[in-house]
Amino acid sequence: MNSQNITCIFIKKCIPIVILLLVTSSGLRAQTFSPDNFVSTAAPKKAVTEANYGTLTKEEINQTVTYFDGLGRPIQTIAISQGASGQNIVTPMKYDGFGRQNKEYLPYPIANTTNNHPKIDPATAISDAAFFYNKKEYQYTANPFSEKEFELSPLNRVQKQAAPGTSWKMGSGNEIKIVSTASTVADAVKVYRANTSWQVGLGLYDISISEAGIYVPGALYKTITYDENSGANPSENAGSTVEFKNKEGQIILKRTYDSGNPHDTYYVYDDYGNLTYVIPPKAADLIGTTTNTTANLSSTAVLLPGNTLNLTASNSITLLPGFHAQAGSTFSAVISDGTSGILDQLCYQYKYNNRNRLVEKKLPGKQWEFIVYDKLDRPVATGPAHSPFSDINSEGWIITKYDAFSRPVYTGWNNQASTSATRKSLQDAQNAASVLYEKKQNSGTIDGIAVNYTNRVEPLVFKLLTVNYYDTYAYPNAPSTPSSIEDQPVLINAKGLATGNWTRALSSSSSTAGETGTTFYDPKARQIRTYIQNHLGGYTYSDSKIDFAGKALSTTTRHKRTSGSTELVTREEFTYSAQDRLLIHTHQINNGPVETIASNTYDDLGQLSSKEVGNSAQNINYSYNVRGWLTGINDVTSLVKLDTPKDLFAFRINYDNLNYGMTGVKALYNGNISETSWATNSDNGIVRSYGYKYDNLNRLKEGIFQKAAVTTNAYNETLSYDKNGNIMGLSRNGSNDNATAIDALVYTYANNNTANQLMKVTDSSLKNLGFTDGNNTGDDYAYDLNGNMISDANKNITAITYNHLNLPTKITFTTTGNIVYIYNATGQKLQKIVNRSGSATVVTDYMGGYQYEKIGEQPTTLKFFPTAEGYVEPLGSSYKYIYQYKDHLGNIRLSYDKSLTIQEENNYYPFGLKQEGYNTAKNSTNDALRYKYNGKELQDELGLNFYNYGARNYDPAIGRWMNIDPLAENSRRWTPYNYAYDNPVCFVDPDGRQAVYNWTGKNKGQYTDNGKVVDFNKALASYGINSESKSPKDIVVTADDGTTLFTLNDGKKEITKMTAKELYKQGTQWFEPLADNYMPLKSISKGASSNRLRHFTKGQIESFSNTDRWMSSYRSGGSGDWKASKAGANGFLLVTIEGMPYWADAVGQIPFATNKSKDEKADGNNNYNSTVSTIKAGQEYGDGSIFGGVSDFTNSYDNYMILRGALYGTENRDITKSITKDEAAKYGF
Repeated sequence: MNSQNITCIFIKKCIPIVILLLVTSSGLRAQTFSPDNFVSTAAPKKAVTEANYGTLTKEEINQTVTYFDGLGRPIQTIAISQGASGQNIVTPMKYDGFGRQNKEYLPYPIANTTNNHPKIDPATAISDAAFFYNKKEYQYTANPFSEKEFELSPLNRVQKQAAPGTSWKMGSGNEIKIVSTASTVADAVKVYRANTSWQVGLGLYDISISEAGIYVPGALYKTITYDENSGANPSENAGSTVEFKNKEGQIILKRTYDSGNPHDTYYVYDDYGNLTYVIPPKAADLIGTTTNTTANLSSTAVLLPGNTLNLTASNSITLLPGFHAQAGSTFSAVISDGTSGILDQLCYQYKYNNRNRLVEKKLPGKQWEFIVYDKLDRPVATGPAHSPFSDINSEGWIITKYDAFSRPVYTGWNNQASTSATRKSLQDAQNAASVLYEKKQNSGTIDGIAVNYTNRVEPLVFKLLTVNYYDTYAYPNAPSTPSSIEDQPVLINAKGLATGNWTRALSSSSSTAGETGTTFYDPKARQIRTYIQNHLGGYTYSDSKIDFAGKALSTTTRHKRTSGSTELVTREEFTYSAQDRLLIHTHQINNGPVETIASNTYDDLGQLSSKEVGNSAQNINYSYNVRGWLTGINDVTSLVKLDTPKDLFAFRINYDNLNYGMTGVKALYNGNISETSWATNSDNGIVRSYGYKYDNLNRLKEGIFQKAAVTTNAYNETLSYDKNGNIMGLSRNGSNDNATAIDALVYTYANNNTANQLMKVTDSSLKNLGFTDGNNTGDDYAYDLNGNMISDANKNITAITYNHLNLPTKITFTTTGNIVYIYNATGQKLQKIVNRSGSATVVTDYMGGYQYEKIGEQPTTLKFFPTAEGYVEPLGSSYKYIYQYKDHLGNIRLSYDKSLTIQEENNYYPFGLKQEGYNTAKNSTNDALRYKYNGKELQDELGLNFYNYGARNYDPAIGRWMNIDPLAENSRRWTPYNYAYDNPVCFVDPDGRQAVYNWTGKNKGQYTDNGKVVDFNKALASYGINSESKSPKDIVVTADDGTTLFTLNDGKKEITKMTAKELYKQGTQWFEPLADNYMPLKSISKGASSNRLRHFTKGQIESFSNTDRWMSSYRSGGSGDWKASKAGANGFLLVTIEGMPYWADAVGQIPFATNKSKDEKADGNNNYNSTVSTIKAGQEYGDGSIFGGVSDFTNSYDNYMILRGALYGTENRDITKSITKDEAAKYGF
């Protein structure tokens, strides 16, 4: 029998109610709980029959009990046996006199000695929590809770938010502070207007921008947010973020300050509410500036009442003394030609058609981009796109075609001009199309490539790039379907699942080589094999053995570079604690000796406290502060130098405390790092440190270097910025461990520093170290129309060509040669070819982590492949394991073997340049050692010295990318060329597309976000893909048994399939009430059974790990789409009225409030649409009110509710049937 959740609900003064999900009452375990209201949730970890359920031990089941008070509010949660030693983990909850949860306590462990888990007295639980955290490892914290201070109004708005820890407690001045008010004249918020005019010939609204004075006082809502560094008496012009919104809730202005100087980002909307312009800070200062030129008016201009004067100038408009506008008149100024340069170089611009679809957009410094839609509002063509092929130089369009279920089935590149006129032509063809999707067929070809789809939707001529297959394994080059994998049956009927794909290897347009990928699933639709046949004829496939709960017990990977290569087999096994935490990870190659990669130990709360790596070659200890932020890797002040094993490396991070007394370095409370220090056994444990200074925008201003507690300034790095975050100056020391200045850089940008594109860097240091100033005449850099750097005179790069993903395909140097890159169509690098003048060609193959090298006519050899803690390199007929220390950013600091021989040590300036002059020993030349800063490959061939991040390439000598950020629209206040928001101490960019905060060095793919550890690699792996996979953007959501429930479309995530359980475990990433990531619900599985309509709160979902949440989580978002809503988590399935199920959104703590409801109706195709109506709620139903709630679309209900608010205790209502509208009125509807 499959694992199911079991829920026990007790309501005071009522008969206990037991609701079992597919398990009858005889399956309940023999446990005694408190007589208080509670919900107990249990999820077995092994298959068990109903009769034997009660025999499970506490190690074989995950169980949580939540207790409620008399008002139905959760007051205590006990996670049974979830401590590292099997303790219970208790989380107290506390409310103020108005019923608001003003304190959220950290969990703490208590002994677990019996099967009975009674509620702990609330006061005792709070006292116990305070006692547990009052110890050294938690900084003797007396306030183990976050706390909110509310304003004294019915709005219940938060004024202060304090975090756990003495440094952040309420009243310390280090809280987040929020002030809500209205705009004033002093705010001087400019009124920008987006003017639109319909262009019939182009099928869109053309746009222009004008300025019309400033907003009158009180016209805008103003919210001032002060971060934790702002102090007890903050000033708006220092350390605040000010947000202005209009009465429609649209953001008009975001204002930040640096040294009192405002940095304004304006958002401008058209008459239809579409975002049309975004004006970043640098542009906000330039648009509308005046000059000393005179206006084109001969003398005094008088504008009489009732008249209008419009001025248009090519550069700027100056109103001289004598201009007069009388009351009732209108004056407007449009800066057209002159401002267009500022708009094009610095601003974001958007154009829409008459259906409010975005059809053209322009990012700063990039040419206009175009989007074509089909009749179903799906994007089917985007351009311009560089040619993906080496023998075609023109631009074209990326086209996407779909099947009948709106799943992308293949993509291609269409070679025709990418202009606004071409977009209109392509759009007209789509508007006239009668065929909207492609069909599966048994055979066929497209572009000379075998494809089992039709080609009947325009355009018909294109070069094929990718193909996706679903539902079956009948497609070209698919491997045979095994009956079992690792003794697990294989799901044959894969309806609704992504089964395979083909991805072209991009070289010349005539080459049809590609990679075929296949995914096999178990009967629960969980991935158990990924198979990739590579472009050279070899393969890599991984088989996973998973347990009942879905954890990987082992993974076996088989790899061949070509079909004739010898197969390399690696096997990894994973052992877990009773709390499902990874304990032991082993690795084996070709049936050789088993290597223990890592053996983990956890503290009482489940944080990783130590890790033995390399068969105990190193014992690495981790420490954290009370907020869960990483503070140490080993101990820099007590490096183990002589014992076995000795510590090779230690690293320390300081936030709110200081240890090294560097001038100007302050304790920081907002997550910025104030100091880092490190020590290695290479030089007897000398402690080296950095102290960091930031501006009010959290940009790094200076890294001050210290050695052995003496500020030597030897490797200082100092920076200055413009308002967009472009670096304007960089000074750097560092030569043989002394304070010699090696860089004194001045940056010059296009159009007299009125753009983001760097044109020249000048070095006055007279040292040929760090940055190399190789050009003294003219500009250093040039760019193409997509904002990609195409030449670099300092590095003697004369030309760089790019593909459709703006990835470099060829870099040509003046005299030394060139570097050629080959990718697949999704951007994964397959090969690098270094042609050095006068030397043998070096070819590097990248085969999914396996890296090969061929020099001249020598045979191709395997150089290394990665492990979770480093890499493996061939050593004759055997293999050598290399282990690595990484810091909080994933920077590789130390590589060593099991004999503790250091292969290489790396230490870095804040922006990533490697420090030179100390600890320079290098005992290996393996290509794996090219992976350094952020764990990325340093491409040092021919003097290139760029780090390859995947989507972009980074130059650490100047702290900038060579391309525009593909996700620049997520960070519009910043230059699209900036690295890590100019704060590389705290942020890291995993793949070159967007920086994220505070990575830890504990495991690959982990970072902490305010103390919550998220392992992206593990999460992605559980969904059947790896962190580098590229997948369609539709997400098929299934029940645990594999039944398809519904399909979401998410333009940000690249996950194709998961269970509802997994989806809802993601919390704020998907639809938490405070999240802004709304995903359209695209389709609903026909014939979804009744038990798919349960609705639970997020807290309940986390407890009921196998519960599927359904359409009551969504509300109407326009055009009939269902969308995840901020109110969605408070929406409850209340009652069936005259046979029709209704949903109502709780509106907060106000009884008798008017609620919105949803009325579900089915059309003839069993597709469900929403209609919004308004009903009157007589009582208020709080979070956690509904338990069960099963609809079969007829008249059967089984809903039990706990009332919250003013009328609680009057009566407990049991709605068990469909009722009439008159009866519903009795309940307040």
